[in-house]
This record gives sequence, structure tokens and C-alpha cells, in this order.
Amino acid sequence: MFETLIEQVAARFGIGADKVRMLLPILTGLMFNQAGGFGGFLDRFKQQGMGDIVQSWVGGGPNQPISPMQVESALGANTIGDMAGKIGADRSAVSGVLSGMLPTMVNEFTEGGRIPTAIPDKFKGLLGGVMGTGAAAASAGAGAVRAASSGMPGWLPWVGLLLLALIAFFAFRSCHREATPVAGVPTPAVSVPSMPKIELPDAGAALDALVGKTFSADDLVKALNLMAIHFDTDSARISADSMEILSKAATVIKAAPSGTRIEVGGHTDNTGDAAANMTLSQDRAAAVVSQLVSDGVDPALLTSKGYGQDKPVADNSTEEGRAKNRRMEFTVLR
Repeated sequence: MFETLIEQVAARFGIGADKVRMLLPILTGLMFNQAGGFGGFLDRFKQQGMGDIVQSWVGGGPNQPISPMQVESALGANTIGDMAGKIGADRSAVSGVLSGMLPTMVNEFTEGGRIPTAIPDKFKGLLGGVMGTGAAAASAGAGAVRAASSGMPGWLPWVGLLLLALIAFFAFRSCHREATPVAGVPTPAVSVPSMPKIELPDAGAALDALVGKTFSADDLVKALNLMAIHFDTDSARISADSMEILSKAATVIKAAPSGTRIEVGGHTDNTGDAAANMTLSQDRAAAVVSQLVSDGVDPALLTSKGYGQDKPVADNSTEEGRAKNRRMEFTVLR
């Protein structure tokens, strides 16, 4: 019943369908076994201001979409991180998969608009008998190792070791940061914690030069487009090393000429699925606007838009070109 959904979200978020199948019973266990049961699970989204979205999933639909960032705000980074560890996947990929699966799953579980008190019987076999033991279903990796000490077949420990190796691999990969440069300026594709902070020449100095001066909107975006804004890999989460330059940018934007409006445009390279890249670029642009607003910028000055991979400024066949194409681009709206 969920096989088509599994294949769709796996392709969209660049994760193996086998990992999505492992995630399905873990998610179901979370939905039915937390405090308040299924209704309590939905309340976590409602408390984050997503009541209308959730209500569209209950019963007949049509289902409103939800973004990976909204899923993480409702469930929490730790919960999603735990789920990612259990299936050996990147946390941002799991957030994406959950955003793709939740509308359909909630819709299926709430047939007739009724909030279930237990997993509907017709889904129990499909979901691996999760029933009322979400913790047992969620122990995908560790359970395989424990089974060997209980008289289970000898190959099970090797499955457990393989899962642990996958978890270690993805944990290592998640330590990398993807650098998102501004338009047309080369920068390394990724940085790791042991490497120096990636910063484009004169970004801070260019912004400082505008402080206390009279400047035009064009002067402003020229300085903003010297910034390199870093994100977690495959995520719209702005990394800590970009907060200082964004705070400085906010200070200057607040002094912009009256009537200035700036678009924050998100761009990606062409790696992966085009639809997923569009969503990622939109989420990243929105995250930058959100951070600038948090730093005191009037929301009326800013708008965000995602362009995905549709507006490359360099050749995507090389790593240098792809690095140039992953960028935040600030534009004056006339």
C-alpha cells in the first residue's frame, strides 16, 4: 500500500528505498506510542502553528505539503537524529523523507476523519507488526546484534555490524558542511571542522564600509553578494560559522534607503533530483530571510525565492562549477 510512496520519497530525497522501509515502522511507532497517542503526535505540529496543514491530512484531504524544516520544528532535532541513527542515514535526509511521508500516512490512518487509538488492523502486517511497541520497532540496528545472543541464526550479527558501519559512515559524512557561495565567486564545495572557516574576500569589510554612510540599494546588494553562507549538507540549517556575517548584514540592511526591497534567491547545482533541489533552494532562501528578520530586519524589506538548479552560472560538470552554482544571490526588486 505504501510502496509507491516509499519509492517516490526515496528518489526525491536521495535516500535508499530500503532505508525508507526501515523508517516506516519507526515513524509509526512514534506516532502511536508517545504521550497522548496519535492525537498527541498531531498536537506537536498544531503547537507549532501547523493546525491547518494537519487538518488537511485527516480524512479526505487534499493534503497540504509540509517542509523538512517544519517537520524538524515539530518533532525536534534529537528525535529525528535518533531515527537517522537507527537506519544509518543523514538527519536532513530523514527530515525530508518524513515531510514526504507524513501527509499520506496520516491520511491513511485517519480514514473517515477519525483519530485512531491504535494502529488500524489493516496496516499491522504491512508495518511489520509495530502494534504498541514503537521502541521495539525503532531498534532496527541494535536489535539485529542482540538477536544473535538469543539463539537466532548466525548471520544476524553480521547484519547488525553492517548497520553499525553504515551509521558510522553517515555520522562522519554529516560532519561536513556544504558551502553555498554567492553569485559567480568560486569557493570549495565543502569544508570540514579541521579546515579554516571559508570566507569570501572583503565580505565583512564591504559591509562595514556602508555603516554610517549614505548608500544605494545597489551598493547594498553588491556587498551582500560577497557573503558566503554555509548550510549543513543537504539541509536548510544555517551553520554557526555564518551567523556573524549575517548579523553584520542585518545591521546594514536595517539602514537601507527607504523603499528598498531585496530578494534572497536560493540556487543549487544539478546534483540529485530537480524537484528536491527546488525545495532545498526555497528552504535555504527562506532560512536566510528568517535569520535576518530574527536579527531585526523588517520583514517588509525581504522576500525569498528558490530557483533550484535552473539558473546555473557555471558548468555543472566540474566540482568548481557546481560550487559556483550553489549560492545565495541578493537582488534589488525594482
